[in-house]
Amino acid sequence: MITQEHLAGFLLMHAGFRAEFGRLAEACRGPRDGEHEELLEEQLALLLEMLHAHHTHEDTTLWPKLVAHAPEAEDALAELESEHAVLDPLVTAAADRAVPLPERAPALRRLHELLNEHLDHEERTAVPLMLRHLTLDDIEADRRQATADFGRRRIPVIFGWLASSADSALLTAAFADLPVVARLMFRLFWWPAYQRRFARLYGASISLPAPLES
Repeated sequence: MITQEHLAGFLLMHAGFRAEFGRLAEACRGPRDGEHEELLEEQLALLLEMLHAHHTHEDTTLWPKLVAHAPEAEDALAELESEHAVLDPLVTAAADRAVPLPERAPALRRLHELLNEHLDHEERTAVPLMLRHLTLDDIEADRRQATADFGRRRIPVIFGWLASSADSALLTAAFADLPVVARLMFRLFWWPAYQRRFARLYGASISLPAPLES
């Protein structure tokens, strides 16, 4: 049986989605200039791609695996899958670069709100099933899939985004599974670079929770 700590990567992704769509909804209301607008578009495209990959993995791999172990949960997991479909029109609207960013900001705000409700539902319903029925091999397979979805070149930005979105306990659990080299690269290079990106995106500074700064 796995523990809550083994789901840290999954929950860290949730934390990233919970925070970033709200940040983007606010920032997209009024980009400062063309360079800022392009950076916001880049960040938004990354988030929407990661959300699509996350939901696709759940619908095609994770939920069927849980249903195989717990057939009585099929209806509850089908409801979670149906919520993905409810979000799709907002995702499409948010991604439409033919529409200026300020005009997409309301769709992003609504996506932020509904996605947080969905993630609350998912954590109430699916996480207990995952804790009961997934194995360490399942968690490792999911980690490999996530790394493939990230792409090697985008890992520094994605790790920075996720680290900017979670509390100390979740970050500590998630980063404990990283190779030593990756943790070192994060502290020395990836996080400082993301702090600069965050400032360009949102006009604010950000720091890691104190236990992770040392």
